Amino acid sequence: MCLEHHQYRQTGLSRVNINPMKIMEKSDSRERILAVADGLFYSEGVRATGTEKIMSIAEVAKATFYRHFESKDALVLAYLEKRDQDFWDSISQPTPAKDLREALTRLEQMANKPEIVGCPFLRIASEFPDPAHPFHSRAIEHQNKIVDYLTALLEPFKIDKRAAAAAILSIIDGALSLRMLYGNSRVVRILSPAEAVLRTFQSSRPQRRR
Repeated sequence: MCLEHHQYRQTGLSRVNINPMKIMEKSDSRERILAVADGLFYSEGVRATGTEKIMSIAEVAKATFYRHFESKDALVLAYLEKRDQDFWDSISQPTPAKDLREALTRLEQMANKPEIVGCPFLRIASEFPDPAHPFHSRAIEHQNKIVDYLTALLEPFKIDKRAAAAAILSIIDGALSLRMLYGNSRVVRILSPAEAVLRTFQSSRPQRRR
């Protein structure tokens, strides 16, 4: 395998760059395996990516692979855990958002990064549609955490916070779906449509009688 050139994985939407040299700089074999799996699962899908391919690119022996991950399923769950942690790290840097507007601005910026071609959790849920499947359940858990996060940020508003948070999450998911559909050719918006939804919730509050 030539390590001097980047490998590109064609998704049909955009190309996802996997840099073997950068991966091979990682001294820890577990991290190499996870880094390769992360790129392939996100760009090509879980079902389409075999463990032999991951081992080949990561340049690890089968025994090494199974020492770190007892099965492909264990690797997929580790990938989802990493994606979840990366998401929260990304929107919490350099410090946690002070309010809803700042959080939505960060989410919009993240959604428009060149390497983003959709939500990894929605993508895996579509591959494994049974809600009882461990991968699908992990995707639901991730989505529920976002609703909890948005609900907390909506605390200053006198509205149905949980319902509003779910509506805003639908906007976030819609924006990421547009990225999956159009790739980098279109800038997706989260802040302005979310604020419009919030105004709707505020205006629909029952008015107290005088």
